[in-house]
Amino acid sequence: MSIFLRYKQMRWYSTKQKMKVIDSVNELISNNEFKHRQHPGIIKLKRIEQPSWLIKTIKNILHDVTISSKMINESSKKLAMHLNNRHPPPEKEDINLKLQEVQSRIYPHIHETQNLNKHDILNDPKALKLFKSLIYNWSPISYNKYISLAYLISRSIPEYSVLYKIFNEIVNCDKKFIPKTLFDYGSGTGTVMWAASQFWYKSIKEYYCVDVSRDMNELSEYLIKNATPKINTNYVFYRQFFPASPIPTYDIVVSAYSLLELPNQISRLETILKLWNKTEQYLIIVEQGTNVGFKIINEARDFILNYKKNACNVHVFSPCPHDAQCPRYATDNTPCNFEVSYLTLPIGEKSQYKHERYSYIVLKKAKRSENDCKWPRIVRRVLKRSKHVICRMCTASGELEEQIFTTWKNGKNTYRCARCSEWGDRLPFEKEKC
Repeated sequence: MSIFLRYKQMRWYSTKQKMKVIDSVNELISNNEFKHRQHPGIIKLKRIEQPSWLIKTIKNILHDVTISSKMINESSKKLAMHLNNRHPPPEKEDINLKLQEVQSRIYPHIHETQNLNKHDILNDPKALKLFKSLIYNWSPISYNKYISLAYLISRSIPEYSVLYKIFNEIVNCDKKFIPKTLFDYGSGTGTVMWAASQFWYKSIKEYYCVDVSRDMNELSEYLIKNATPKINTNYVFYRQFFPASPIPTYDIVVSAYSLLELPNQISRLETILKLWNKTEQYLIIVEQGTNVGFKIINEARDFILNYKKNACNVHVFSPCPHDAQCPRYATDNTPCNFEVSYLTLPIGEKSQYKHERYSYIVLKKAKRSENDCKWPRIVRRVLKRSKHVICRMCTASGELEEQIFTTWKNGKNTYRCARCSEWGDRLPFEKEKC
C-alpha cells in the first residue's frame, strides 16, 4: 500500500512543468570544470567562525566591572528568550477591540452601542485585570550597561553570523559592488561593522551608527577598538538619534533586529522610509525568523516596493527571485525564514553549536537587470530520500512550488545539483520548454 501511495505522490508532482539545470551550468559540469556541490547557486558557508578577538575582550570587560560570567550568562539567556517571544506593540484598533471585549464580559447589561469611557473601564480593578490578560504588554527595552552586556553575550554571535552570511551573498552575486559608506540603524554592539569589515574594511571610509542607548554606543566603541581587521575609529560615528536630513546617502543601509523597538506601525513605516531615503544602493532589514519577525520584514518589503516615488527604481535582491507579493501568506501561517549555524561564546558555560533562524530582505535601489537569473530559492529544508530529493522553492513567478527531482525524470546533473543544495541556496534551474 505504501509503495502505491508513494508512486501516486510521484505521479502527482510529475504533472508540474519540470525543471532542468540551465545549459551553461550543465555544460560546465559535463566538462568537469566544477562538481555538482559547487554549482553557482550554493551559498558555501556552513559555519561562521567566532571573531577571535571577542572572547578575550568580553572577559576583560567583565573583570573590570566585577560581574561574574555565570550571572551574566543567565541574564543573557533570559533576555534572548524575551526577544525571541516578543510581539509588536498593539495598535489602537487592537486596544479598542479588547476594550469592547472587556465591556461585553464585565458589563453585559450595557448595550453594545453604549461604549463606556476607556478610563472608566480601566479604573475598575476587575476590568483592568481582564484587559491586561487580553492585550500584549509591550514596552521598549532600556539598554543600560548590564543589559547591553547581556545582549552582547547572547545575541552578538548569532547576529554577526546572519549578517556575515547576507554580506557574503552580496559579495558573491554583485562582484562590482565596492561600498565606501555604511549606515547602521539600531547599531547595538556593532555586529554590522564587524561583519562588513570582513569583506570591505579597505573600502569603507565611514560607518554611521545610530542607537538610542548611550551605554550600547559606549560598549560598541570599546569593542571596535579591539576588533580585527582593524577599523580606523576616525571612520566610525555614533549618534543617539536618526539624522534629520536625508543627505548624505550611504552605499549600504542596515536595520538589524531593531524595528520591534518602535512603538507602532506608523513609526516603523516612517523609519523604513527614512532608511530608504538614506540608501544609495542596498537596504538590508533583518529580524528574527519567527512569525512576528517575518511579519515585520514583509511589512517593510511591501511598503518599499509599493511606494509611489520608487516607480521601477527598486527590486528585491535577496532572498526573493521576484518583486511580487510574498506567496508565503497565501499558503500557510509559517514564516519565510532561513538558518545559520554558530558557536556560542564560552562565557559562564562551554561553547556549543546552535542554529539561528532569521527573516530578511535586501532591496537594491536600481531596476532589475534584464540578465537577472531569477533562479528559484529553496525556502525549506531539502528532503533527501532514496533516489529522489524534494525541494520546496520560491520561484520567479512569485509562487511557492514543490518538486521531486530524480535522475530518470530530470537527468543526472539536475538531480545531483538539487541533492547537493541546502535550505537558502538558489537552484540554477529553469522550466523545461513544452
